[in-house]
Amino acid sequence: MSVNTNKAGTLQGVALILPIVLSVMGAVLLAPIVPQLMEQFKDIPNANYWVPSLLSVPALCIALFSAPAGYIADKFGRRRILIWSMFIYAFCGMAPLVLNDFVAIYISRIGVGLCEAVIMVASTTLIGDYFQNDQRDKWLGSQAATASFSAMCLFPIAGALGTFGWRGPFALYSVSLILVIGVIFFTWEVKGPKTKSEFKAQDVQSSNRAFPMAHMIKVCLISLVGAVMFYILQFNLGSALRAEFAVNSSLMTGIMLSIASLGVPIGAVFYRYAHKKFTLPKLIMLEFGLLAIGFICMSQAPNYQLFLAAGFLNQFGAGMVLPTMLTWAMRDLDLHNRGRGTGMWQATFAFGQFASTLSFAFVVTMTGSAIASFAVFGVVALVMCIGTAITLVLARNAQSSAAPHSVK
Repeated sequence: MSVNTNKAGTLQGVALILPIVLSVMGAVLLAPIVPQLMEQFKDIPNANYWVPSLLSVPALCIALFSAPAGYIADKFGRRRILIWSMFIYAFCGMAPLVLNDFVAIYISRIGVGLCEAVIMVASTTLIGDYFQNDQRDKWLGSQAATASFSAMCLFPIAGALGTFGWRGPFALYSVSLILVIGVIFFTWEVKGPKTKSEFKAQDVQSSNRAFPMAHMIKVCLISLVGAVMFYILQFNLGSALRAEFAVNSSLMTGIMLSIASLGVPIGAVFYRYAHKKFTLPKLIMLEFGLLAIGFICMSQAPNYQLFLAAGFLNQFGAGMVLPTMLTWAMRDLDLHNRGRGTGMWQATFAFGQFASTLSFAFVVTMTGSAIASFAVFGVVALVMCIGTAITLVLARNAQSSAAPHSVK
């Protein structure tokens, strides 16, 4: 079917934002059962390294394979590869229910990561294909909120399934077989015209336009910083609570992480309204400002209650960063290169997740504590905020100085 004969609406939007849940499941479902996995596979060589990497290897696959996945989406169609990847994802995800060999389980986790890359790129690209302007921003913001909210829900569900043994949480990967039904029945493949005579004048110009590499490099560089900031608190809140405030209960840590992380979906929902009132530079300035205030206040918090409040503010800013960067990337992409651009952006954000752990560990070695390290990242976020403000002022001055010449 052609995009010209189909009108996308709520059913299509919902069908395409729900697959983002599958990308969240990659690490979240295994986090509560790491001790059980360690006990089960303690006899393999270097177990302390290989067993925890079962959580992170899907994210590494996303970082490495998202760009090729975008090229495949542009070449062979988004919907087709989305459906197939959701089916394969379910079977790779559930494979440990019957597998006993660690190597085989590890390969299945790589399969999950490869499928996640395709699912994220194809579903996001289809949102870009189906919707325009405010509607596109709305659904991309909803996608970010869905990812964050689902993570909060999946932590306790995975923990409950873990009471049935280490295999329990893997059963939840079967949800992909349910979500794919919505994609099959409520979406269609977007196809471009076959010949030049079928193009409108602007379509010819769009289809022949080169890939906006300069635009994507600029977006991806800022997105990389945003991605590192996005994951700092989520990955390190527990260790900070334990080291600085003597919060040793895993239950309390989980509850506090959920409370702080609640800022992410709220921030993503707030973005849906903020992007209509603020220009892109003002949005970026606001978001990095919130991240900076949150980080700095966390580093100075005298008790865990104020630390948690500052963390919520930080995560509110993080929740706005994700849809802002994604919609910014989408603006200069068209039907013929949207998959490649989306894949390039997804790879950057996934690499930011990986870099977040390394950068925080490095800063901790320099500062000597997690709480002091938050201040360092607060300064980095503040520099981003001020840099954006300066850029905004310079742009306004350039416009003002050019105005008299334009009158002549």
